Amino acid sequence: MQPLQALGLSEAAERTYLDLVEVGASPLADLTARLKTDLTAPLAELQTIGLVELSGDTVIPTPPRLAMEALAQRHTREAALARESAELLSRLWTRGLERRTDFELLPSHEAGRAVLDSVQTDARERVRAMTLGNLSTEEGHKIVDGFFEALARGVQYQVIYGAHVLHDAHALDMVQQCVEAGEDARVFPHVPMNVTIVDDRWALVAARAPMAGKQNIAAVVVHDSPFLSGLVGFFDAFWRMAVPVTKSTQVDSAPQRENKQLLTYLSAGLTDEAIAREFGVSERTIARRISRLQETLGAQTRFQLGVQASRQGWL
Repeated sequence: MQPLQALGLSEAAERTYLDLVEVGASPLADLTARLKTDLTAPLAELQTIGLVELSGDTVIPTPPRLAMEALAQRHTREAALARESAELLSRLWTRGLERRTDFELLPSHEAGRAVLDSVQTDARERVRAMTLGNLSTEEGHKIVDGFFEALARGVQYQVIYGAHVLHDAHALDMVQQCVEAGEDARVFPHVPMNVTIVDDRWALVAARAPMAGKQNIAAVVVHDSPFLSGLVGFFDAFWRMAVPVTKSTQVDSAPQRENKQLLTYLSAGLTDEAIAREFGVSERTIARRISRLQETLGAQTRFQLGVQASRQGWL
């Protein structure tokens, strides 16, 4: 455990204090020489929470228990004030806008983005998400901040992506990175909106549509309510229909990997032409491969092919 970094202090501040605990009070010049770094900022951090004192040019470490207990009491007071403020502001919000407390309509894209960014730190057990892509009107691909840290904490992720990720090499590569890190990902041809459900406690729903010649974005936070339960059922229905994205590092033979990829593209609704482009072959070649798969699995139609492939564990 990194005891001071866990409280928000920098690595340099923690290293400085641990050095002082081991060596004892030290002239600033000696401490700087040992740590080989500028200590202005780290010492300021340690002074703020009472872990060091300066006596002339000497830096003196103080016992940690009293400083930490004082810090804990301060955080306890701040947490109580935050809860009181949240309650008061929620009452004002509801009274002023006459909205149900089940919903909080977010006033701007920035507010929606701030809520979305909080998901990774707020999640305790599971995040279920359905995504069209970035909420902004500008194109851009980025793995959300805090995602890998949340996985490391044990948070489970189930994510349904629009089939457009299969057409975008960069987006598909990032999805693959997430899958290999532990995300359970699927694709579906027509994802209707962005939905993120956190621990069945609350959800963020966002949609966009062209209005007056420009993209208009609406976002709402849904709290624990029948509407939230409905969103969970909505997600689960899409999850059952969506096609799994498998790890690229599976130890399969090349033909098996190609078959899985072909079935994934096919189930996601891509045309033969689009699939042929992805494989770099002709449409006729793709049609022959699909026909062979149908014969192998005894499927009369492409829909049956998807069902049979799923039953065989190919998807």
